[in-house]
Amino acid sequence: MKMTSIESEDRIVWRADLCRQLNVSKETIRRWLKAGHLPPPDISLSRRTLGWRLSTLRRAGINLP
Repeated sequence: MKMTSIESEDRIVWRADLCRQLNVSKETIRRWLKAGHLPPPDISLSRRTLGWRLSTLRRAGINLP
């Protein structure tokens, strides 16, 4: 089944995926969050499990495939 553009915009990008795609460490993501360079996560299941909607990251100027 193919995802529609709305579904792909609302897919969740987990912190580990974000690290891989931006080629940075988890610590860098933490620092960027603290400094306001990243928007707050849309999903926070625990301190270690964070996720952002792709649309949230794009609104913040972070372009991912």
